[in-house]
Amino acid sequence: MIITCPECSTKYRYDEARFGGADVKLVKCTSCEHSFEVRNPLDEPSNATSIGKMFQEVPEKVEAPDGELKAESPELPELAPLPTDQRFSLAVIAGSQAGTVFPITKPRIYLGRGSTMDIQIKDSEVSRRHAMLEVREGAVVLVDMGATNGTWVGGERAEEAEITNQGEFTLGSTTLMLIITGGAGA
Repeated sequence: MIITCPECSTKYRYDEARFGGADVKLVKCTSCEHSFEVRNPLDEPSNATSIGKMFQEVPEKVEAPDGELKAESPELPELAPLPTDQRFSLAVIAGSQAGTVFPITKPRIYLGRGSTMDIQIKDSEVSRRHAMLEVREGAVVLVDMGATNGTWVGGERAEEAEITNQGEFTLGSTTLMLIITGGAGA
């Protein structure tokens, strides 16, 4: 069966045999570390009544994944390496980390509050897995990852937007600016 973390929407393949005779198992998302309850689908009277009750936050007695839960992520295309004649970075221009500059060292980075993010934004209004930034063949594209408070570009909520040199975007109450130095894109 496929289960979904209610916090960050990461999908996992979960073997129903792991329920044994239990009605409920407690699991912990390896992406955002959120703990949640999974109900045995064979013990539910009908799918219609179980959908709303399937996941509930459980603060204790969490089953350790021990590598058994593997994140199901849509196949993202492999990106070309970053251009050698350009440097990319994100500068925080508003928010609690204003003045911080984060270098972008690979063509796909993840931004969010979670400790596993490539760029960790310390802002309670930022989701654990908030957005993804990709450098795609000369363009830099920002993709919202279903963040509760959204990703904002030019004052409008955006699911995907191209960001140019010195372009600004907002996650929660943090505003970042893309800085490209060198090459033709600067």
